[in-house]
Amino acid sequence: MKNILSSAKTLIVLLVVTLILLGVYAYIVARPISYDMEYRAEIVYGGVSFEGTMIFDEDGNLNIKNTNFNQEVNYRYYYKDGYVFYLNAISNEECDKEIESINQNFDKAIKTPFYADKINAFEVVAEDNGYETVYTCTFTYVFAIVGSIIELVLLGLIITSVIMRKKTN
Repeated sequence: MKNILSSAKTLIVLLVVTLILLGVYAYIVARPISYDMEYRAEIVYGGVSFEGTMIFDEDGNLNIKNTNFNQEVNYRYYYKDGYVFYLNAISNEECDKEIESINQNFDKAIKTPFYADKINAFEVVAEDNGYETVYTCTFTYVFAIVGSIIELVLLGLIITSVIMRKKTN
């Protein structure tokens, strides 16, 4: 093991793998929306359990599923500055007009009930009349934790490799 860690090739491979994984980690954690991944919420309204999922496609389509009623609804959405807007328009021209309206009246649009929610790679936060519903993307949380552990282990191996190389030289 000592010979392997003190090798220059091992150090280079560890550095390359660490940098590649760090890039993937940064991309997954820092992006504004976890595309094609499930955001899930489990809520109790008046004693009735509700489960819902949201899946955002990169092309602007959103699939919302209410598991209690096996009902699926497809929307178009628009993302801007940490908010996702659920578009009412159907045609492409109407979508363009609605997006233009959002851009011109952003502050008003984010205050419109059931129209805009806060979003990031980890969760969607829907607020209505003081009540908050949080849809979480479990994959992103798990990836962030596991990725952090892997990066720390790789950094430890790099440090060990550097120390071993100095001792052998």
